[in-house]
Amino acid sequence: MAVDKQFKISRKRSGVIRMVILILILVLSTALGVLHQLGKDWVPAGVDAFCPFGGIEAGIYLLATGTMMQRIAWSSFFLLLAVILAALLFRRSFCGTICPLGTLQELFARLGRLFMKKSLPVPGIIDKPARYVKYLVLVVFVVLSTIFGTLVIRPYDPWATYHHLVSPDLFTEFTIGFIVLIISLLGSVVFDRFFCKYLCPMGAFLGLINRIGLFRISRNEETCIHCKACNKACPVTIDVESKTEVHSSECINCQLCVNACPVKDTLYVKGPWKKKIHPLAVSVVTLGIFIIVVGIATAIGGFEWKLKTLEQTVETTGVFNPDDIKGRDTWKQISDLTGIPKEAFQEEFSITDEEFEAPIKDATHKPESGFDTEDIKEFVRKMLE
Repeated sequence: MAVDKQFKISRKRSGVIRMVILILILVLSTALGVLHQLGKDWVPAGVDAFCPFGGIEAGIYLLATGTMMQRIAWSSFFLLLAVILAALLFRRSFCGTICPLGTLQELFARLGRLFMKKSLPVPGIIDKPARYVKYLVLVVFVVLSTIFGTLVIRPYDPWATYHHLVSPDLFTEFTIGFIVLIISLLGSVVFDRFFCKYLCPMGAFLGLINRIGLFRISRNEETCIHCKACNKACPVTIDVESKTEVHSSECINCQLCVNACPVKDTLYVKGPWKKKIHPLAVSVVTLGIFIIVVGIATAIGGFEWKLKTLEQTVETTGVFNPDDIKGRDTWKQISDLTGIPKEAFQEEFSITDEEFEAPIKDATHKPESGFDTEDIKEFVRKMLE
């Protein structure tokens, strides 16, 4: 009896620590996003520098063209490397133990369970074909990003949108992304991990390489009491109770089913040579992989934490690219770097001498301005032709 009690405490502790890790990552990511929009003394890089999916888009574009995609930092490639290393061990453990958008959905699902006993299942006739939509999303946006040389998914991305919730650009650049974010979170209240199951291109990518992971969830049929606690706990509605091993590409390795199992050594994480590991090890080792990769990348100067100024970007690339213009840049900076005279900006956009020295977002966010950052980029592009 003492052993059973200790087993339950161990599993509960595993679930709590996993959730603490998830929330800490969500808080860190949220803080970076807010500081990017509102920070002055130290401004972190934008969300694109912290997105492993951007590494997929940019990687394929780099292979196809031999050039680096705009808006992408090397940090995206390092994060993608960490995701793949984690997948080699624990399959989609990034989705279940790291991803902050997944955490948001999980928190909204818990909110839903305050009013409902459990998340509702999507009817199979809808659920099964809908699971393939995320693979379509993956292919479409990777192909379009390769064709156009930019992150085409950005305006539709709920995570990029989340990082712009305090930005005046929210409803000018991320209107569709905001709708997707709201649908994903409200959908998770009822159906749990709505975006993960049906729309996430990162999840689709990991689903394609899911089977190469060394560790997977296994079930001991002899000791299983068929209570279905594992099925009830699974956020992506896998029928764990009927499997001897969970091979599904939908499994996000969150370990919720393992932690929910009431019988010791019945549901567990198994690796090569039938090696069993504690479910907490999945969270801890996955986090460790990210800490090590990001730490090494930071030490060698390959991880972009701080936002580069327009001058630094030009110095690094050797050319001025209008796509690098951001709302925090001043008209004077653009003028000094391009040689476009002050008078040309004033004539085109009706700005004052005082506004010329200020960030361009101060002018674009005025209701009467009639132009936005994209209009300025296009004007500069034409002037440089």
